[in-house]
Amino acid sequence: MSTMTINESAMSRPSLKDQRSEQILDAYLTCVARFGLEGATQERIAAEAGVKRPILRHYLGNKDQMTGALIGYVVDRFAEATHALQDALEPTGTPTDLIDLLFDKSTPNDPRVMLAYQSLVTSVADHPEMRHPLVESLEHFLGIIEVVLRRAAPNASATRVRVVSQGIAATYVNLDSLTPLSPPDAWCQELKQAAMILAASLEANT
Repeated sequence: MSTMTINESAMSRPSLKDQRSEQILDAYLTCVARFGLEGATQERIAAEAGVKRPILRHYLGNKDQMTGALIGYVVDRFAEATHALQDALEPTGTPTDLIDLLFDKSTPNDPRVMLAYQSLVTSVADHPEMRHPLVESLEHFLGIIEVVLRRAAPNASATRVRVVSQGIAATYVNLDSLTPLSPPDAWCQELKQAAMILAASLEANT
């Protein structure tokens, strides 16, 4: 193996700093999902990450810098899930395919992401810098739903497509928000059916 190949291989691997930062951010995500942004204290984050508290500052900076890193981490994780959904639905995915992917329990899904996302939303008044990235990421998610609905109902008005997209997104977000309750399986099926009815109403009115 040439020296260049070795160097390229080394460059492709995340550094120890990156790995540790990822570990701490994942612990931060868990704490925010469980306790909310204000309840995710450095003591709790350090305990969840299995590190000493001073390590947090070493890798992520002060409290404001940690919050900024968390926003980016949550938005990136949500974006990854959104892109995966988009890839699975292109180019011919139907509303039924969309809803199956959103509500199928066998589809990989990390409920911590949406719980943390919602916690950040409730804290926007104290951290206004969070608003834009959160709104932008949700807008992208809604946009993917709109594309699928327009494909199925090309004659529907843009306003109606948007309204139905909001309804489907709301049922999905509501289900994830209930995760800490360990809701009955029937609730998932009922929310899925609600999303199906919304999609069918759009197609029926075209």
